[in-house]
Amino acid sequence: MVEYVKLNDDSDDSSKDKKRNNNNFKNSRDDSSKISSIITVKRVVWSIIILIILSILISSCTIAIAPKIAVVPISGEITTSSSISLFSNTASSRMIANQIYTLADDNSIKAIILDINSPGGSPVASDEIAQAILYAKDKKPVYTVFSDLGASGAYWIAVSSDKIYSAPLSIVGSIGVTSATLSFEEFIQEWNITYRQQTAGEFKDIGSPFREQREDEKIMMQNLLDTVHLEFIEHIAQHRNLSVEYVTSLATGEIFLGRRALELELIDEIGYLRDVIADLREEVGNETLVMTYTPSRTSSIISVNIPLGDFFSTNSKPIITLS
Repeated sequence: MVEYVKLNDDSDDSSKDKKRNNNNFKNSRDDSSKISSIITVKRVVWSIIILIILSILISSCTIAIAPKIAVVPISGEITTSSSISLFSNTASSRMIANQIYTLADDNSIKAIILDINSPGGSPVASDEIAQAILYAKDKKPVYTVFSDLGASGAYWIAVSSDKIYSAPLSIVGSIGVTSATLSFEEFIQEWNITYRQQTAGEFKDIGSPFREQREDEKIMMQNLLDTVHLEFIEHIAQHRNLSVEYVTSLATGEIFLGRRALELELIDEIGYLRDVIADLREEVGNETLVMTYTPSRTSSIISVNIPLGDFFSTNSKPIITLS
């Protein structure tokens, strides 16, 4: 009897071992299934990521080689470099000119549009951009469109392009040159302040705000302004195929609305950016992409023509601007 019971105990132990082994095997299969599922999910995720990366690369390559019309915005006062300013934008001629040279040498760029909204600026800065346009137009069409403002130095720039568009109510022209300095001599006299300045060179302190301008200095400055003015007039006459005499009659600094500018042959068409794009697509192909290339620039609140270092200096020089 005792022996019989013992055999039953052994049988129970064996049954428990089998169940335990079966459970272990089942758990092992469950773990393997979970690992397999995780691996599958990871593969799917990585496949999606790779597909996204490939689509971006393919899209980038497609855009890079696709024929394009480049739009270059020129907004704010035109300077050779970023000036100290508040409340307005400044356009750096060096950044813009470099952008135009790059686009001119890019075979995927079929045409360039200068989208201008500027009251003008430095003669040097304006001519720097104009020279880049002359380089570019030898390789591809370069068109200009004015939005609110296309005056003075901005007009100098536009004249170099193949064709100029303007909105009907855009302000165009202002073909003139100006120079300005501050004057504190009366303030100095009223407050009994003594001004002492030592120079080597008769005109070294020309434009000093702390003394009255001499007559010979006024004549010298006027000669400089007249020279720049004549350069402006000749530049317009040459690139607009107009006579110097005719341009001189318009070069009073007067501003014109777009419609009047068209009558005076200062522009070629009345239109907006979309009109320029449509006309260029007819010329270079309807399948061309339109992309904007914006050079870096400084944002500001109001524009200060005189650098701060010179503002407090007795050697401040007059600033000549096309405006």
